[in-house]
Amino acid sequence: MPSVYDFDAALRQRIEPKRGTLGMVARHKLLYAVHRMSIAKTGEPAFQDRCEAWPMGPVFPEFYHNPKQIAGNADLLNAEQRGYCDLVARILGAQSGRSLAARSHWRYPEWFEAKKRRTDKEITVAAIKRQLALVRL
Repeated sequence: MPSVYDFDAALRQRIEPKRGTLGMVARHKLLYAVHRMSIAKTGEPAFQDRCEAWPMGPVFPEFYHNPKQIAGNADLLNAEQRGYCDLVARILGAQSGRSLAARSHWRYPEWFEAKKRRTDKEITVAAIKRQLALVRL
């Protein structure tokens, strides 16, 4: 299974040549969009990294603390996963990190629910699936 770093590499390949260097906030929000899209389409996350509700929206703590220590390999993604990255890059790639963070506050109810908790702020796959099920009704 590709890692969060591999998906980050794929998103950056698609966006940075056109828009310039992506900031960390934008990278996390784009990764979350891919993560959530994979869950919506397949029932499984795109990658296994823990996701938490931070003030600026969903964040992958491992990636946040080590963004340059592990070089991602976009070639590890299969055609479906590359398609998720293409779609996210096309729809959200031109938005700023601030705009994407604001979007995550109203677009992702599972972030809001996790953020309200005093201790464990993890956004679980199950929580994302519950929200997606409400959309399908």
